[in-house]
Amino acid sequence: MSGSSIIDQQCLIIKEHEISCNIEQLKKCFDTIVSELNKIKFPINIKAIQKISTSITIDDTNPYNQSDIVNHPLFIIIRDCFINILHQWRTDQRLEQSSRTAFSEVAVMFAIIGDYVTDINVNVVKQLLIYKPLIDELNECLMEIATHGKYLQDFQIDAVDFMIRAIHRLSRRRLEIQNDALLGPLLDVIVKCVCSPFFFNIFMQITELKDLNEAQTFLLNTCTDYIAWYEGNRRHAIYSVIRTALLKPFTQWFQSHVATFQQWNELTNNAIDKQCAIMFDFGFENDEMLSSDTCDDCKKLIDGFIFILSSLSNSTTNTSSIDLIGICMFHLYAMTLEQNLLDYIKSRQLSAILLKLIDIGNEEMQFNAYRILASIMTEQDIKMLANPSKIANVFFTFLVEVIDNSRKIRRLRNLLRCLKSLVQHDQIKEDLIKEGILPQLIRCATEIKFDPLKEQQPALEILLAMTFNSAAATSLKQNSQFISHLKTLLISSPEQGVRRAVEGLIWKLEKEDTATANSAIKSTTQSAISYKYDIMLSYSHSDKDLCYRLHDRLTNDHFRVWLDREQMHGATMVAMADAIENSQFVLICMSDAYKQSAYCQSEAHYAYERRCHLIPIIMKPNYRPDGWLGFTVSGKIYVDFPKLGFDQAYLKLKNGINQQRKNFQQLTKNQDQLRSDPSITETHLTPIEMTSNNSDGQLSIKMCELTTLYRFVDKGTCDIVPKHQQSEQSSARICQYEWTYAPSSL
Repeated sequence: MSGSSIIDQQCLIIKEHEISCNIEQLKKCFDTIVSELNKIKFPINIKAIQKISTSITIDDTNPYNQSDIVNHPLFIIIRDCFINILHQWRTDQRLEQSSRTAFSEVAVMFAIIGDYVTDINVNVVKQLLIYKPLIDELNECLMEIATHGKYLQDFQIDAVDFMIRAIHRLSRRRLEIQNDALLGPLLDVIVKCVCSPFFFNIFMQITELKDLNEAQTFLLNTCTDYIAWYEGNRRHAIYSVIRTALLKPFTQWFQSHVATFQQWNELTNNAIDKQCAIMFDFGFENDEMLSSDTCDDCKKLIDGFIFILSSLSNSTTNTSSIDLIGICMFHLYAMTLEQNLLDYIKSRQLSAILLKLIDIGNEEMQFNAYRILASIMTEQDIKMLANPSKIANVFFTFLVEVIDNSRKIRRLRNLLRCLKSLVQHDQIKEDLIKEGILPQLIRCATEIKFDPLKEQQPALEILLAMTFNSAAATSLKQNSQFISHLKTLLISSPEQGVRRAVEGLIWKLEKEDTATANSAIKSTTQSAISYKYDIMLSYSHSDKDLCYRLHDRLTNDHFRVWLDREQMHGATMVAMADAIENSQFVLICMSDAYKQSAYCQSEAHYAYERRCHLIPIIMKPNYRPDGWLGFTVSGKIYVDFPKLGFDQAYLKLKNGINQQRKNFQQLTKNQDQLRSDPSITETHLTPIEMTSNNSDGQLSIKMCELTTLYRFVDKGTCDIVPKHQQSEQSSARICQYEWTYAPSSL
């Protein structure tokens, strides 16, 4: 029997008995094939390779996901054959029909192998595919596509397409492979392909296409999928390059076509989805400042997405429109992860539209709707909801579904991001606790299977926010195992962000009450002279630019200012508390980001509890605090930097601080006189300009009536005692004016 016949026989055995064959039988067949292939010289063995690749059917029913099988020398021979054919094709050598067939069939086989990579065989498949000669040939091929558009008219580009898919499927969700040095150049040339004019020229034709050919599939689907699933060390830089190349032309195309969105087909919807997926990489891990042009283009896309959602919320939906709703919601959510774009989305009054769409379509679409709502809802929006507890139920249900599903780890991370936004709302926080979310969050925060930065840290920060609910705080305080784990993490975790969250939790659960009580005793005897700092700036890292500018101006004017420039890598809560206790004034730098930060809430709460001199600063245009932050600064006059402009707002702030200092000095002097001689009346004292809010929110009261006696109660308040009650030694507090919180110049 000839070698070719023996190979045919073995291929037939494999194909007919692939389910019933055990590993040893398969290895025996493969051994026989390899033995015969070594006897046949190239290119005669190309036909054999083609037969072998088509006879190997890989799915859940056979043992090809076992490393012993994939590690067989036969697969190396097949791979090397593919490399030889790819080189011939790339260098314009004529391919025989058998080579053309084998070229595609082998690539398809490896793409299917990529679908069935497991922990058992991942290293073997990596050695097979992340192979320098193969990667080098692919790089050369893709560079010619990106530079000259070569091969885009050749249907055999499908072989390159499937081999890129094989590598993509192998590396998906495996950071150690994505960060492999050999794959860096491959990623670069794939990015060049999508940034090339050939990519966008194909995209611009999308509304006229009914099907995609091989080249269109490669550029619009395979290349974009490879980039969208890349989570390696260069992700942010890659997305920035793509935004620079594609955002402007895509926005112009989108604006010119959005009015006819109801005519878009599935191909158009998918192409829009994939293009957006490789441009928007916002979130807490990305500190890149978007240019004004980029923000403007993103806002135009936001307007288009909202136009589509608004139109579809008032019409009958079909499968295509439901898919488009989901696409718009998904990318709107991506936009909410960038603060400037989030502010713009909030200004568009989107909540009512989303609530109309919430019950349309599939689970994925509902999830996207709820996570946008989590980012944009105000306290008033929540009060207007017919069933606010539904939001807590949805997020709790999703969390339970994904917490043990490793294939849905990205969903878990997005859930934790949304929960960080939701728990700023006291009502939602209460509902989440009733749902029983604390044990699930503790699991995310403590189990070693979760990534310290991407899962544990967000869960710890959510738990920190939960401690402002008394029931949650009590539950966590009583969980000795959790407290013990926190103390271990504080010492052992190499991640600064994790340690900061842990330190904040330990502060809230074990130290804050004692510190507040001790500082209250200290504050009754502290004088202006004894402060270490004039001003402490409490701010969110998102607002750092304005805060740094304010800090520098204050310092130039000889104020002693405490500011933690490092934030995530800087002072602990103990240091923060010390700064608050030793600062005469605490500036609360208010914004959405400030309100959503559990660390900022901890600072503001501690300053409020110890009755510090709080001065609220508005950091973003049209911002008004609500919820816990609104309560903290209630009755105080804001300094609105965006509205007044920096110079005018700073002057107002500085004059206000100086007036408060003057008042404080006079109060201290009067207090000393009153203590030395209680019979002294105000006629012997210097009148003090003190202020309070009247019904319209304006400052209006100056205390210099001759019919009153001042009695200093503590650093921030004093009693106003009518003359006829002085004989009763004025034991009752008649009224209280918080002069330290609202000077007339503010």
